[in-house]
Amino acid sequence: MAHRGDKTACTLHDRWEAGAEPDYSDCSAAYHFLGTRWNLQIISALLNGYTRFTEIAQLLNLNSRTLAERLKHLELEGIVIRQVRNPIPVRIAYGLTAKGQALREVLSEIQKWAVYADGPEAIEVIGKKNGGSCAERGILQIG
Repeated sequence: MAHRGDKTACTLHDRWEAGAEPDYSDCSAAYHFLGTRWNLQIISALLNGYTRFTEIAQLLNLNSRTLAERLKHLELEGIVIRQVRNPIPVRIAYGLTAKGQALREVLSEIQKWAVYADGPEAIEVIGKKNGGSCAERGILQIG
């Protein structure tokens, strides 16, 4: 256990126990990533394995340009992997790297919090406004 004023406290909990003000700057990149529009929905759509571009677009009701931009960004972040399945005709599928798969627990906890905060009915209403219930579209049903 860290003592008050101990500079070696490294976790937020240790810093709090040591009486230091919490420093969330180390997490700001993660917060930004999680808050970037469509990131979590795309990752959620890929949790069950490799999925083709058009299937992701249909599942999320997302236009091709936006999806292409987000997938490229997620690929550069090391979250998504692009796999060419067939050279002719070209068939490309997207899947999650180990880093992307590690977000399964994060998504599960977000889902639990959303149900707690708004109730299960609110989750389904939001899903229906976006092209079908979450269960029907296969997203945010993490287990």
